Amino acid sequence: MKKKNGFLLQTVEQMNCGTIVCGVGFLLYLAASALRWETAADIIVMLFGVVSVYVCASVAAGRKRDKQAVSYCLLWGAGALTLLLAGCAVLTLKLRLGLS
Repeated sequence: MKKKNGFLLQTVEQMNCGTIVCGVGFLLYLAASALRWETAADIIVMLFGVVSVYVCASVAAGRKRDKQAVSYCLLWGAGALTLLLAGCAVLTLKLRLGLS
């Protein structure tokens, strides 16, 4: 995979690390929720929700550039974590703003 200067993650290693970080963020969110640390859980899910969207966009762009280097497993894994984290972040934001 060719390196390009840009805002998104460029190498497969960076994309893998980003997906792992998102997974750890989801586990932190689950732990904070289980311990009833509501404010910490809200902050964690908001932060990692944004990070997961960034990682998923990077993986999707990488897959578009080089289908051989970026596997479907990485794309689907990043997409699943994005759905979980960003979905929880949106629902948390709606709850905090009183829109539910």
